[in-house]
Amino acid sequence: MGTILGPRGRQLLLGLATAGTLAGGTWWWQHQPNKTGLSQELREEREFEEEEEEDRDREDRPDLAIEQEVALTMDPATGTVPRERLVLAQKYAQRLLAERANQRPTSGSLTLTQWAERGPANVGGRTRALLVDAADPSGNTVWCGSVGGGLWKTTKGLDPNATWQSVDNFFSNLAITALAADPRNADIMYFGTGEGFTNADAIRGEGIWKSSNHGQTWEQLSSTTGINFQYIQKLLVHPTTGDLYAGTRAGLFRSSNGGSTWTKVLGAGVGAVLDRIADIEISANGTLFATAGIGAGQTDGIYRSPSGDANSWIKLNTLANSGLPTTGYERIELACAPSRARRVYAIMESSSTGGVLNLYRSDDGGDTWVTMTLPGGNATALASSQAWYDLLAGVSPTNPDLIYVGGLDVFRSTTAADDPVIWTKVSNWTAARTSAGYLHADHHAIAFATPDICYFGNDGGVSVTMNASVETPALPVFSTRVEGLNITQFYAVAVHPTNVNYFLAGSQDNGTQLFNGVGVVGTTTATGGDGAFCFIDEDEPQFQFTSYVYSQYRRSTNGGTSFSNHNISATLGSFINPTDYDSRSNTMYGGYGANQMFRWLNATTTAGTTATAVPLPGAGTVTHVTVSPGVANRIYVGTNSGKVLRIDSTLNVAPRAPVITEIRVPAASPAPGSVSCVAVDRNNEQHLVVTYSNYGVTSVWETTNGGTAWRNVEGNLPDMPVRWALFDPADGTRIMLATELGVWATDNLAASTVSWQPANNGLANVRVDMLRMRTSDKQVAAATHGRGLYTTDALRVLSTRGAAVAANGFVRNAYPNPFREKLSVELDRPAAAGTVLTLTNMQGRVVHRITARAAAQQLDVQPPATLASGAYILQVKGNGQTATQRVVKQ
Repeated sequence: MGTILGPRGRQLLLGLATAGTLAGGTWWWQHQPNKTGLSQELREEREFEEEEEEDRDREDRPDLAIEQEVALTMDPATGTVPRERLVLAQKYAQRLLAERANQRPTSGSLTLTQWAERGPANVGGRTRALLVDAADPSGNTVWCGSVGGGLWKTTKGLDPNATWQSVDNFFSNLAITALAADPRNADIMYFGTGEGFTNADAIRGEGIWKSSNHGQTWEQLSSTTGINFQYIQKLLVHPTTGDLYAGTRAGLFRSSNGGSTWTKVLGAGVGAVLDRIADIEISANGTLFATAGIGAGQTDGIYRSPSGDANSWIKLNTLANSGLPTTGYERIELACAPSRARRVYAIMESSSTGGVLNLYRSDDGGDTWVTMTLPGGNATALASSQAWYDLLAGVSPTNPDLIYVGGLDVFRSTTAADDPVIWTKVSNWTAARTSAGYLHADHHAIAFATPDICYFGNDGGVSVTMNASVETPALPVFSTRVEGLNITQFYAVAVHPTNVNYFLAGSQDNGTQLFNGVGVVGTTTATGGDGAFCFIDEDEPQFQFTSYVYSQYRRSTNGGTSFSNHNISATLGSFINPTDYDSRSNTMYGGYGANQMFRWLNATTTAGTTATAVPLPGAGTVTHVTVSPGVANRIYVGTNSGKVLRIDSTLNVAPRAPVITEIRVPAASPAPGSVSCVAVDRNNEQHLVVTYSNYGVTSVWETTNGGTAWRNVEGNLPDMPVRWALFDPADGTRIMLATELGVWATDNLAASTVSWQPANNGLANVRVDMLRMRTSDKQVAAATHGRGLYTTDALRVLSTRGAAVAANGFVRNAYPNPFREKLSVELDRPAAAGTVLTLTNMQGRVVHRITARAAAQQLDVQPPATLASGAYILQVKGNGQTATQRVVKQ
């Protein structure tokens, strides 16, 4: 990554990159030095944070992860991250799936790959939207919108054993950022998509969905498929008129007919300076308040309207003696007191630091405002430098002086009308997770169910307190509610060589998780902070490695029971540092800044301080490392300049040095593009596939002669980041790709024009960062960035005990797969009478069984209509044979 930008530099970069306003690919590199000026106060805060980091791995640096994501995925020709292209890619994928539904794929085709969800069942992820169900006065029923994992619901939110259910993994867009219900009719519900607060890892939305039957089914509003509804920050339904308001990055829109048609009522050219709406709230007397301004340089203000009509809005900042500033701020978060119509609160993000500028209170409906005491007594205590990213405010439904505000942590005041305001920090992300004061860092959503029951949404999922109004000095007690809320954003996964249920997986904001169980399981935290690349030694699995940010690694010598720190560098390498581990020589290799990598010899026994730098002259920053599966002491390295290096004799020490050969001709490379993977055919070292993660470049290249010549094999892939590649070890013409839209695969890489197909049966519509295969049985694990971990046995060797789930010769095909009502099973020969077909769920329980009454080559399986959606094992036993295949019920 090179130089790390200051908070305002990062925010400016990310806002421009996401908005698509950069003039060219070199703009932000040339202008980094001009964006790093910080106040002395903020520098001291940063120094404090770095000192604190030494004591505990931090979980609250989304800005750095985003900065890396921008560099890896931006289109080199435009310098932007054009996520709008994913919409076209998604539509194309849906067309391919529709076409395939009318075909009968070849048995064993990778397009039939079935995925099984593995969890974690007890770790959440970034949550920007919460809705307490008005039809349940107990406050137990809650809806949750995840920015990468879709829509979820629980009916036992107050129960410590509450579980969440995914509403639908296959909405065409899972970036749910806003939720609302009609106060007049709780059966009418809406969710909006597209995370619009300028973080470049945000997924662009596709509009608004509506349910008229209390969330049982949802339909996309066709009126919202255009450019105006790509990023939706807030939805609100007027309690009297039923008008639906959508605050988007294209303005504030209103529909008076349930979303059929829309009118822009506030925005640039329609009563406001800017289009980007950050928040919209309604007071107890029906007065509407909205704020405009999101992203670097986007300063507008607070607007008020009695009716919501166009041309009825007044900008409050410019009223005489308003008490509000007119400059120095960007994003503004609002909160109206439900029990006092004219009480309004506002939190403003500072345009110079990215932290909080000030908090303001109005007691006359917004005519005049007073400046409130800052939580924590300074501008960085509430949200550090991330108020552009995480900011919330919520007022008790019965007490206008009781307010919660959140950013990095949560503060509360029960005397918000006083001067000075007394704030109490009520949460602490560094506390033990069982602590009464623990809330995960980075807060985005708050929802009161009653004066005492309040839910919080953050980067760790959902939490609740049931004593929100307790009087100071007593403090609210928080409890996490993430059981089954599998919206974890993983970067990497490691598979155990012999234990088929043991995995390590590194995640954004939620550490490295340890899996060890059948089906969807709860995990334990192996190591904390941001989790990155992880490894389990294939020969000596007692040695396991996880990593924190940059070149900071953790090692276990006791099979994952405990880990010790082995920090090579806290500054060199990338934030999520590309790394690979060679189990044969016990050597680890990783990125180490510009034009070099590190080599850690004898990593199972020596300290990280023994690692040494290996120069890579003119190569750029390392973006991928692969250890050769077939040639000892050989690795492949990819960089952000598009280069691929083969490095031999990697264990050489002075006076000898490793031998570096560039095998990807620079002139033929996308320039500049970031190499995301170098996949090596295990049966043919000369056969390589290289992938690139940038938009706007040729994403997949193949060589069959070790790099002398390369062939473009992108074929029909849409323009999207490709993040990983994995060969079928039994057939080098079959390969899987981890992409921004799930897994894609081909059965014939050797074709003159390669045809790729989505291979996502059972897998959510989600970004996939990595694919790892266990050598012993060919099980594949997929690390998704928003829906946790999945596995498939598509490449797995058939077990005669029926435990494996790949199809064999006895079962020629089972279709359609996924199925809705009936599954047809085609055999390679007529089955004898008495052949038994069973469906078993992932917990091992038989849920349906039929017995063939006569000889037939095709048998139909029609389970009860009450059979839950999910993955099942189909077993066919007869003719002296047993065959199994994974199938999915939609």
